[in-house]
Amino acid sequence: MPDFVHQEYDTVHIRDIIPMELDDIITVMSSVESGLIYWADGVLFVYFPTETESAVEDTSEEDAYLDRIIFTKYPEFSRTVKSSTNFEIPVVNVQKSRLFAELVQWIKSQPFWND
Repeated sequence: MPDFVHQEYDTVHIRDIIPMELDDIITVMSSVESGLIYWADGVLFVYFPTETESAVEDTSEEDAYLDRIIFTKYPEFSRTVKSSTNFEIPVVNVQKSRLFAELVQWIKSQPFWND
């Protein structure tokens, strides 16, 4: 039987964080293949991993690299969100993920959270 190891990231590098209105996030996600939005602790968000060859070469098992995160405040979880044009996107509740819960807490501690 193989060994199973859970190893958290030491550092998550984020290149850009973009606050958006709900309609704008839905518009972005309507053009992405996976089309899922995540929710935790009052925040809807999507992350995009860094996919450049140099970033992949620089990664270690202890670090994660994200190209950008887009987010909006969304107090209550719902299974889907709908734009003003009635385009609907599924939402995944990731509140029980320690990594995502800490990410959301970090976002809320940043100066742009209250803008």
